[in-house]
Amino acid sequence: MKINGETIKAEEFAYDGCHKIYLIEDKQDREEANMSGYDLVPISELEYTFNKSCGLQFISNWKLSKSYADQFQADVWFED
Repeated sequence: MKINGETIKAEEFAYDGCHKIYLIEDKQDREEANMSGYDLVPISELEYTFNKSCGLQFISNWKLSKSYADQFQADVWFED
């Protein structure tokens, strides 16, 4: 999958049910997201989830070292 032309390797993402979307890249991310109470969602649901999220939505990796879609970014595109 690609987000804004950047290939991602995550197979799932953490979602807070509103606007926070974090790509889960490894086992440590998964454990931390679970311990923090986030729902884990298959990556196949990313575009749908992003589009139905609150207006402040963003996509980052769990470690917050990479941003794929910033808040208020209107031109986010997804590609399989």
